[in-house]
Order: sequence, then structure tokens, then C-alpha cells
Amino acid sequence: MYLYEGAAVSISPEERVRRGQAVRKHVLVALLALLVLIPLNFIVSRQYPWWLWALIAWMPLIATHAAWAKGLFDRNREGS
Repeated sequence: MYLYEGAAVSISPEERVRRGQAVRKHVLVALLALLVLIPLNFIVSRQYPWWLWALIAWMPLIATHAAWAKGLFDRNREGS
């Protein structure tokens, strides 16, 4: 149960598992993409680590996805 603006918001255990699996899938896709981009970067141009831009772009997305999975963006359905 989470508190959001003074109202209790609860996530069912099934929903919590589903959201956790979605975040894990998102992280796995990001890691697999980076595992391709990093060697490709070193093959194409060793001087500039452009794969870092993909990492920098992905991190806030994963952090937001994880916050959603924890229920930080959920509202009380009765009062909203």
C-alpha cells in the first residue's frame, strides 16, 4: 500500500508481479541492445563512445518505468 497525496493506493499482488516483469523485460532489452551497440561502436569508431548516448537516453525511461511499477504514479481510484 502506497500513500499518494494523503490517499492510500494499493496494487494487487498480481499487478505488482506483472509490472515487475515488464520492468525486467525493459531492462533486459536495454542491456541486450547495449551489448550490440558497444562492440559496434568499437568496430566503427573507437574515438567517440556514442553508445553512451543510448545509455543516457534509456536510464530515465527505465527509472520512470520502475517508478510506475512501484505505483508512484497511481491515483486513488475512488477519489480521483
